[in-house]
Amino acid sequence: MSDHQKGKSKENPEKEQGGQGKSLRVQILVYRCMGIDLWSPTTANDRPLLTFITMGPLFLFMVPMFLAAHEYITQVSLLSDTLGSTFASMLTLVKFLLFCYHRAEFVGLIYRIRAILDKEISVWPDAREIVEEENRSDQMLSLTYTRCFGLAGIFAALKPFVGIVISLIRGDQIHLELPHNGVYPYDLQVVMWYVPTYLWNVMASYSAVTMALCVDSLLFFFTYNVCAIFRIAKHRIINLAAVGGAEELEGLVQVLLLHQKGLQIAEQIADRYRPLIFLQFFLSALQICFIGFQVADLFPNPQSLYFVAFVGSLLIALFIYSKCGENIKSASLEFGNGLYESDWTAFAPPTKRVLLIAAMRAQRPCQMKGYFFEASMATFSAIVRSAMSYIMMLRSFNA
Repeated sequence: MSDHQKGKSKENPEKEQGGQGKSLRVQILVYRCMGIDLWSPTTANDRPLLTFITMGPLFLFMVPMFLAAHEYITQVSLLSDTLGSTFASMLTLVKFLLFCYHRAEFVGLIYRIRAILDKEISVWPDAREIVEEENRSDQMLSLTYTRCFGLAGIFAALKPFVGIVISLIRGDQIHLELPHNGVYPYDLQVVMWYVPTYLWNVMASYSAVTMALCVDSLLFFFTYNVCAIFRIAKHRIINLAAVGGAEELEGLVQVLLLHQKGLQIAEQIADRYRPLIFLQFFLSALQICFIGFQVADLFPNPQSLYFVAFVGSLLIALFIYSKCGENIKSASLEFGNGLYESDWTAFAPPTKRVLLIAAMRAQRPCQMKGYFFEASMATFSAIVRSAMSYIMMLRSFNA
């Protein structure tokens, strides 16, 4: 293949991967909003100015938020509001740095997964239905996730205006507020200072929401497509014909090699996302506590709608991370069930011996861990229960 042909292939990967034309659509869109070309392992095709304009305000925004957290250290209500935004911004910055550090590896994984699945579709046409089903689930989840986080960002931008409207209705003195608490070296009640600071807050919110969507939706792509590899391996082993001899053994080896590729990719993804999973669960649990306290404290004030949307987006993020871990674990274990459902009693003795080793390995599931805990539905339930207890504790401090 000539260099010109390679360049064309890189420019139009969707055309080359005909069996997966509907995958990665949401991911590509949100990365473009950050000025990043997801198909390129380097920054050659990026728009660095757009990336700087979006991420720069978020990096600078950490200063007034840290100052606010220090100033409100004795005021539970204001501190909980401030820390919720601070933790969300910190988590977004970690996601941005994680992607930048592992970018070449992540992009390489995208091409590797697509190549594996396209090869399986060409060898076993029934695999197309499995791949399309997993990609539909990925895109539906990514789109829902995008809408929820986008709604939380919109509520953050509208929160100050809700406060102004309430003050006008009540006849109170208008007090200009920002979407996120912060301490600034000037008077925010002066419109000349308030307007650019408000726009700064909105840009920081946009960056936090969009970058979070970038890294999280990419995780969805990885997990659903790895599950597709495991499902294809399971169906192929179930339909493996007992023809005896070298042909039968070779067919089994091909299936086991596919399963091995899925295991390697799953372990690689889990390893790269491990620090993020830890921070996602740890900081989200703290955010739910602090923002949940705000909901309980302000309800039924209209301003509580922002905090309700914020808590909802946090719970959805935790749920989806847990669901991704649960899906990979279940799909890897299901391959073991496929071994039992195969026509193993009719296989030749050499094939049965290989099958026995594969069954032993299939008993160890793939897990996505945050160092000392597993991303699973059980962990999600435990965090939600604990967060509710902490919210009640915070309310007792403020009583």
